[in-house]
Amino acid sequence: MEKTSPNYLLKYHELYFQRIEQLKSRVRELKARLEPEEFKRHEAVKLAVRIRNAEIAIAQDPNRPEYLLSDELRKFRRYKRGLGRYRIIFCFSNHPPIIIFLYLNTEDSLRKEGSRRDPYEQFKYLLRRGRVSHDPADPKIQKWLAGGK
Repeated sequence: MEKTSPNYLLKYHELYFQRIEQLKSRVRELKARLEPEEFKRHEAVKLAVRIRNAEIAIAQDPNRPEYLLSDELRKFRRYKRGLGRYRIIFCFSNHPPIIIFLYLNTEDSLRKEGSRRDPYEQFKYLLRRGRVSHDPADPKIQKWLAGGK
C-alpha cells in the first residue's frame, strides 16, 4: 500500500499494513454497534485517529531529532507522541524521497521497558529474523515495495 505526501512517497510494510487493517476493521465494527457519542469516546477509535495524525506529522519531517533511535535500531525512527504505550517504527530516505512504515505494536506488546513483549524488543526480533529492513532496495522486502499490500 502506498500514499503520497507533499514531499515523500509513503509505503507500508505488510506487518504495519495488517495491523492498520485490523484496527480499521475494529473501528468499522464499533461504528456499526455503538451510538455516535460512545463511538467517538472508544479507545480504538481514538487510537486510529492518533495514528492517522502521526502519519501526517511524520510525513512533514521524518528526520526530527525526537524520532531517533539508538544502538541496534539507529537506522530506524519511532513515533510515540500522543500514542501512549504504542509505537510506530519507520525508516525513510531522501533519495528517493520515501517513508516506509514498518511496525505498529498491538495491545499484546505495549511499551514496558525490560519486557520481552516491549515493542522495541519485538521489532528487534523481526529485524534479526530478516522480516524488516531499513533499506528500500533490500531484496527481502522488494515484494511489498514493488506493488505492496
